[in-house]
Amino acid sequence: MLLGFAQTSFADVPDHYYQSIDGKKKVELKKALQNIIKKHYVAKYKELWNWYETTDVVPGTTNQVFDYYSDVVEYFPEPSNMNKEHACPQSWWGSGASCDCYSDLFNVMPSNSNANSAKSNYPVGVVKSSNITYSNPRMKVGSSARSQYEGKVFEPCDEYKGDFARIYFYVATCYADAAWGSNTNVASTCAFTQQDYPTVKPWILDLLLEWHHADPPSEWEVIRNERVYSVQTNRNPFIDYPQLADYIWGDSIDYAFDLSTALVNGGADYGQGTGEGGNTGDGGDTGGGTGDGGDTGGDTGGGDTGDGGSDINVEVGTVLIDEPFDDITEGNDNSNTGANAQWSGNDNFPNVVTAYKAGGAVKLGSSKNPGSITSRTIAYQGGPLAVRVKVKGWTAVEGELQISASGAQLKSVAYEATMTDAYEEHTVVFDSVAANPIVSIATSTKRAFITEVTVFVPETTAIRSVETEKTDSPATFLNLYGQKVSNIELGNIYLVNGRKVVVQ
Repeated sequence: MLLGFAQTSFADVPDHYYQSIDGKKKVELKKALQNIIKKHYVAKYKELWNWYETTDVVPGTTNQVFDYYSDVVEYFPEPSNMNKEHACPQSWWGSGASCDCYSDLFNVMPSNSNANSAKSNYPVGVVKSSNITYSNPRMKVGSSARSQYEGKVFEPCDEYKGDFARIYFYVATCYADAAWGSNTNVASTCAFTQQDYPTVKPWILDLLLEWHHADPPSEWEVIRNERVYSVQTNRNPFIDYPQLADYIWGDSIDYAFDLSTALVNGGADYGQGTGEGGNTGDGGDTGGGTGDGGDTGGDTGGGDTGDGGSDINVEVGTVLIDEPFDDITEGNDNSNTGANAQWSGNDNFPNVVTAYKAGGAVKLGSSKNPGSITSRTIAYQGGPLAVRVKVKGWTAVEGELQISASGAQLKSVAYEATMTDAYEEHTVVFDSVAANPIVSIATSTKRAFITEVTVFVPETTAIRSVETEKTDSPATFLNLYGQKVSNIELGNIYLVNGRKVVVQ
């Protein structure tokens, strides 16, 4: 039995995210999409299980793992018999880490280890009923039943066929320039070619389009798309606008894509697919994930999307989140053993991975893994956004702080303070973020302490002379990445007390 739920709400696609694809078709449309989605936070492969606790929890549960490949129930934080499985196998481009697809959360998902082994590096396809070598309620493996391809394939259950088609479309678009088929041992199984267009091989393209139309985006896909977006800051456009596949590869390639008339998640044209919500077992809840759209906002960002919307006009200087972490009274930030109790988040930062209580601060990461906190959905119309945070390291600095916001490129913050030092204050400014953004703060490798996080609308248009301030301590001047600068030069732009200024 699969736990399904009806699609009752659509994603709130960020304003301007897809603006550059308007009026394009076929090859130009595909390239424009690649330019949008390829700019994203690239997680490390070893980090993925930490991120799965954000992206792959079954709706309606607190810790059940969603598995596309098997109905065996597993739970976070330590599922006992699971792997990280590439929908589009890493052997298709030669060697794993040579392509960012190796750790892309849209392509790499939790999988039961037995199902993972059976799937191997086979492409999706239709399995011949007389030659099934492996099966479970979610998938089967065997010889291809279609004459276009004669090798072995894996076939997802009907409820997930469209999901996999859209993963293939995403990979073929985002990583069109990967070394597809360079591993000669598996070149014949690879679904892609080293071409900007069409990238998808003809023998599989018709099947993917067929599955894409028959099984439209489900509520689960919409939720997971938002969750991955909160981590990677990019989206799967074929979930947001399913019609794009037809304008790139299907029956609409001779027509320009009109963003103003496109239906988010396909609308009625794609049948509002029902999809599935998770595995069987006592961790599930058949009611979880339904509702009027509030659940989607809670799962993706931890807050209501309805309290803001892209029509909210927030003024310059407005503080959108002011989080001092006063609710954390346990632990401390000045000893090796003072921050061992896990922190589960609060109203401003409801989604956390490897985070610990540190007495008015949060310790992100552990001795082995990075950590992160992700904000609620912020009611803001989009545009410039600033994030100010105080940070210090462990007994030694173990990496950088990484700050991301929806629709903007991730920014890294270098710092020097360690456990016995005072916190360093850093501010990063994003020139433009999406409407109703989500902010994430993460460590790049292991441990760091953070406190006093402020998210606000910066005065990016305020340019003034700071001639009288040039005698101030250099520490009061920050570059546009929020880093302290020691040499202040005329004509350059700096951040001074939260304002963007030019020294004249």
